[in-house]
Amino acid sequence: MADVVEDMIQTWAPEDLWAVAQPLIPVAAKRPQGGGKRRADDRAVLAAIAYMVQAGCSWRKLPAALFG
Repeated sequence: MADVVEDMIQTWAPEDLWAVAQPLIPVAAKRPQGGGKRRADDRAVLAAIAYMVQAGCSWRKLPAALFG
């Protein structure tokens, strides 16, 4: 399943798009107290957004197994 996820991320957030987008994404803040939800992978989120725009679906209908 991990290979399928990586393939989807590579398809919807290819290297050239990621190279442009990555510097624009803020660094995650440190949480010294811990807790809370784990931050999703930035590139997976970018891939999900690109998929959503292309497919025209809502955020809730994204395949969670592929985009987290």
